[in-house]
Amino acid sequence: MMQPLLLLRQAAQSAVIWSWGMNALRLGSSLILLPLLVSRLSTADLGMHYVLLNVGALAAVLDFGFSGAVWRAVAHASAGGKEMLSFGVEETPPEGSEPNRQLIWDMMAVARRLYGGLALVALCLIGPVGTLLVNVGAQETTAPGRTWLAWGATLLLAVWEVYAGWWSAYLMGLNRVATYARLNFIAYLLKLAGSAALLWLGVGLLSVPLAGLAAVLVQRTLARRACLACLGAPPPTPTDPALCRVLIGRLWPNASRIGFLGVGSYLGGQAMAFLCLTTLGLAANAQYGLSLQIMSVAQGMAVVWIQVKWPEIARLRTQGDFAGIRSILRRRLWLSVASFVFLAAAAIPLAPPLLEWLHTDKVVLPAAWLCVMAVHTLLELHLSVWGMLIYTDNRVAYLRPLLLANGATLVLAVVLIHFTRLGLGALVLAPLLAGAVFNYWHWPRVGSAILQTSWSKLLFARRAD
Repeated sequence: MMQPLLLLRQAAQSAVIWSWGMNALRLGSSLILLPLLVSRLSTADLGMHYVLLNVGALAAVLDFGFSGAVWRAVAHASAGGKEMLSFGVEETPPEGSEPNRQLIWDMMAVARRLYGGLALVALCLIGPVGTLLVNVGAQETTAPGRTWLAWGATLLLAVWEVYAGWWSAYLMGLNRVATYARLNFIAYLLKLAGSAALLWLGVGLLSVPLAGLAAVLVQRTLARRACLACLGAPPPTPTDPALCRVLIGRLWPNASRIGFLGVGSYLGGQAMAFLCLTTLGLAANAQYGLSLQIMSVAQGMAVVWIQVKWPEIARLRTQGDFAGIRSILRRRLWLSVASFVFLAAAAIPLAPPLLEWLHTDKVVLPAAWLCVMAVHTLLELHLSVWGMLIYTDNRVAYLRPLLLANGATLVLAVVLIHFTRLGLGALVLAPLLAGAVFNYWHWPRVGSAILQTSWSKLLFARRAD
């Protein structure tokens, strides 16, 4: 009896398990919400729901890389780092150094000020854009007044999500990764259950934003409580506003690079989807999008193994413990690769019969092209790991090469579609070729050099060190 209880207790403390649960909720959300949305909303209301959903999603882009910069800075201070630099890491603190609590509290003041500004930017950008879009179709909905209330709730949710997100970033920096993952799971479950319940009760377009507001409130409250429990009493004097401005200036260079990468990746994905839609048609776009989603799910599940270790790796980097990083990275990277290979190998043969069993007219790419897409997705996973490792060194040297690869992917896809008979295969092959030219092999070499080893020695030698 004790062993199952022990296993359950260990699972409850596992960030990997909670992260997998979060991914499972995301997968299941469409199965739960979509039937309710279709049955409880009119056609016009359903269309407006997707307008609100897309406008609210802009909040994620407006973080602009600062959440990563904040948790890396907090991890640096927690490892005894004395100062935040704009680029690189200062000299290794003496062995056994205590956490720099003053810098940790200073970063809290910075995060509060910074995310207050980002929330204001979100209000000024999302507010007018969303109002114009909602105004176009509000009169066609079942209850225009309720539609405008739903838009107000959506705007409030977007602004609040931007502001409240820094507490979660702080949890990451403090290496409370299991708590962070557990709160993400609880918040998403609350949003999903609340949305379903409100739709069932006939609340209509207000259902999803109201449930989202409740979920953010719970997540923010619990994350704040967990952070303050870790930090103890605050310092006697508050952080000087001038110091806040200095620290924000030091966060900006690398945060902005990550932000530009995020925007570039988003625009690149939208451009590829638009190219597919306009040249190959709507059915081909569905086939391509579904195949891409399957691989993205496998990648998201697999990369969890290493994602939960980044705060610890960032601390070890500050302490100069490269042997410790090599040990973690070797084990976790192999777990991620093996997990992805297993999931992709299962998905490729099972996807077509499963879609047929569900009595749907949807199809995925042919098995050969799915295999090529799986190789590309695995290489992207591998690249993302090394990119994140370089980021723990407080550098983002790969901004231009990755943006150039995005542009080259689009150009190559256009050429292959118009001058070959590859069809959808052009969209699969183009990003693989563009990445293989430089990024897939160069940045693993750079990351390995930071760890004072080589890529082959790290992954294939009997000992990582």
